[in-house]
Amino acid sequence: MKKLLLCVLAGAALAGAQEFKLGSPVSDFEVTSLKGEPVKYSALKGDTTVVIFVSTVCPISNGYNDRMKAVYNDYRVKGVHFIFINANATESAADVEAHAKAHGFPFALYKDAAGAAADLFGAQVTPETFVIDRNGVLRYHGYVDDSVQEARVHNQGLRQALDAVLAGKDVPMAHTKAFGCTIKRRRRAS
Repeated sequence: MKKLLLCVLAGAALAGAQEFKLGSPVSDFEVTSLKGEPVKYSALKGDTTVVIFVSTVCPISNGYNDRMKAVYNDYRVKGVHFIFINANATESAADVEAHAKAHGFPFALYKDAAGAAADLFGAQVTPETFVIDRNGVLRYHGYVDDSVQEARVHNQGLRQALDAVLAGKDVPMAHTKAFGCTIKRRRRAS
């Protein structure tokens, strides 16, 4: 019973920390470059912005590496800005940089070692995506697509959301269930 109560309280505490919800504005937040320099969201965002939480060691996140590169390459030419964030406290900036080089990522990655940005978005897994429109409103939260196995994909949630936002339309499925490895947060002092 104690264990259940602790899980419920931990979940409630995390839910209370989430500030950015579907249909609400995304305010400025901070991540760090892989060189350790603070970077504000306001310096990275565009008219349409995608925030994706990723991992260097999660096999599910790594299974999406090529698809994330493809989405980036297809939509950056349409003016979409991307912010790839590693919020795992167990993965160093050096690990993230080496992983990015090994996989030929064409985009910058940022660290959120304290998990503050992940908490604001309510991000739980890697990969997990968020689309923000030109008015700064969160319009999509969920998966890149609906299957780790590319041949079994039926719904490309992120692409559908981007197409809708870029066309000035409502996102047909604004929330999908992201799946992947749990973001490893720092233990908070009690």
